[in-house]
Amino acid sequence: MAAEAEKLNLDNIIARLLEVRGSKPGKNVQLTENEIKGLCIKSREIFLSQPILLELEAPLKICGI
Repeated sequence: MAAEAEKLNLDNIIARLLEVRGSKPGKNVQLTENEIKGLCIKSREIFLSQPILLELEAPLKICGI
């Protein structure tokens, strides 16, 4: 499965997702099952390779402007 993730054309997938950005909500983008699985695998690899910036415990209050 990892080999399939390496064969993905991520630029093409991202371009197809961005094409519908200005469309009405709910617009479908045609992705194959392998593209979705590969995208999930690649995303997971990237997130796991990055250092953890914060370790927070509940309860947590977030305030902003």
